[in-house]
Amino acid sequence: MARAGMPSGAAIAIADMLDVCAEVKPGMEVVILAEVDGLYGGDSPVDEDAIAWIEAGVAARGARASVMWIDEPAKPHAWRFPPVVKSAIRDADVMINHSNNLVTEEIAEFRYYLEEAQTWMVRNFASTAPLLCTAWAQTPWELVSEIRYQSSLAFRPDLPWVLTDPNGTHLEGTTTPAENRKVGDPGMPYSSRRKEASHYLPWPEWVHPPVRISDTNGVFIFETMLSWWTRYIGISPYLKTPIKLVIENNRIMAIEGGEEAIALKRFLEDMKPRVGDGVYDFNAFHFGVHPQAIVAPHQCPNDLHRRTIEHSHSCNLHVHIGAPPSNENYPYWMHCTGDIRHPSLKVGDTVVYDNGHLTALDSPAVKAVADKYPGRPGVEPMPRSF
Repeated sequence: MARAGMPSGAAIAIADMLDVCAEVKPGMEVVILAEVDGLYGGDSPVDEDAIAWIEAGVAARGARASVMWIDEPAKPHAWRFPPVVKSAIRDADVMINHSNNLVTEEIAEFRYYLEEAQTWMVRNFASTAPLLCTAWAQTPWELVSEIRYQSSLAFRPDLPWVLTDPNGTHLEGTTTPAENRKVGDPGMPYSSRRKEASHYLPWPEWVHPPVRISDTNGVFIFETMLSWWTRYIGISPYLKTPIKLVIENNRIMAIEGGEEAIALKRFLEDMKPRVGDGVYDFNAFHFGVHPQAIVAPHQCPNDLHRRTIEHSHSCNLHVHIGAPPSNENYPYWMHCTGDIRHPSLKVGDTVVYDNGHLTALDSPAVKAVADKYPGRPGVEPMPRSF
């Protein structure tokens, strides 16, 4: 049976990923990685149309495309960096990764190996045909990268900051000098262009670099979390009852709420033997930078993946709950987050957020990039259900 052609929107999105983000050139070796169980309801949604379209796009640019399907069950606290993937990275110029389990944020060995191999890794969050057809995927990567950079310019060492949200959140503290970041931190300097910082390239563009904070006190209340760790905490990333963290001098002193708060407390206690008392640290925040990062349930039925996409929305600011660095006994980064979506944030004299509006969206530099892409989705606000 003949298959229908590729929708024009998906073609725009794939061209953006291959030409602007990955910069695929003739003669390059490009590996396209996906998980088999993602075809059948697994945590890494994917479909064969999306993979075939991307493979065809790579070939059309004169590069060599190799598709690798892996079956790597995610074993809690024993996640593996498969040797076959390691070999593929070593011999590739670019890897396009569609796995939500094999990620550089949590798996330290993967992060370090990628930089050692000097292979560009594009993490494609728009991993299905319906997602490639969304405004989120068709927003120019260059535009969102510029938003990310412009938003970073407000952050310098030793500045006072105040964070509030209509939900009752109120925190105050100071930014920590970049040179004081702890060994093993996956964070980057406050102000950096994506391709200057590492070989990890999220597409669509994802979040601002982590901002280290000191002298932090107050309360933080949230009702959503990033979904990678919630599945191991045993809760939905969309909380039924908000969780309240009481913060004193960069330490979580109390966790209050309903059943999800109890589950989070139990999880942190279970993690202490693996990573130490750092599970109660409260020392970083950052935020999404994509103004179109909203997809409907019919475009992404998987709640975990849809929440991952929303995490990158320019209204979404999140804190790290604990986030102690990996160690010899536990080579993973415990990267639990609490997310708010109507923040107001002032850093020094700069208003970074005004009730969920990221002010970098108004930057002349951002507008100049948007003007290069007439007819493409831009920074204009769109209706959101959260």
